[in-house]
Amino acid sequence: MEDKLQTMYNARFSGEEVHRKRNKIWEALCANYFQNWIPPSIFEEGNSKTTIVDVAAGFCEFINNIKAGNKIAIDLIPDTTKYASGDVTVIIESAFNLVECLGTEAADVVFISNFLEHLDTKEQVSDIFAQAKLVLRTGGRLLILQPNIKYTGGKYWDFFDHKLPLTEDSIIECAGLHGYKTVKCVKRFLPYTTKSRFPQAKWIVALYCKMMPLSGCFFGEQSFIVFEK
Repeated sequence: MEDKLQTMYNARFSGEEVHRKRNKIWEALCANYFQNWIPPSIFEEGNSKTTIVDVAAGFCEFINNIKAGNKIAIDLIPDTTKYASGDVTVIIESAFNLVECLGTEAADVVFISNFLEHLDTKEQVSDIFAQAKLVLRTGGRLLILQPNIKYTGGKYWDFFDHKLPLTEDSIIECAGLHGYKTVKCVKRFLPYTTKSRFPQAKWIVALYCKMMPLSGCFFGEQSFIVFEK
């Protein structure tokens, strides 16, 4: 399975230029938006008591560009190690083994981007929320970036490995079952894919973030939700 996933993602995001382009987008997103949702104490580099975990990190665009003391990328695909920067610890493991890999109350932030739609069942989504809650310290945050079928419509199924249709409401309801507090929900945040026609220069992405939520009203097909343990 890991080999098939690697082949699919290499074909979908092939080429050094594509990776450089995506990295610039994420650099702007982290600096101008996501960093605001990281507790300030985590900004201190070298502070081993603070930890951000990127679940299903893939090409590591988020974890490479976010500022934190201790950064961990978890993914099932071995090639993840090739993309992680030197300050990121990579764990090649299933997301369903978060607690086994990290222990309980080990992280201040868990970040999950464009992953839940790939799972086979809603029970698996619930399991991920349960695992993340055990890994998070009290007051820790779970950040979810997720394509929203309510706004993508049929485009949601353009990717062969998308299995579960999800909206912001279904994600919030699942989180509530596990006792999370919803801190922020941006129903319409980013365009569905980096392959969209929306201009993607770094300064334009930064401007897009600064103009939220207005910009999201026109182009947002993914939701961003912040939960707290």
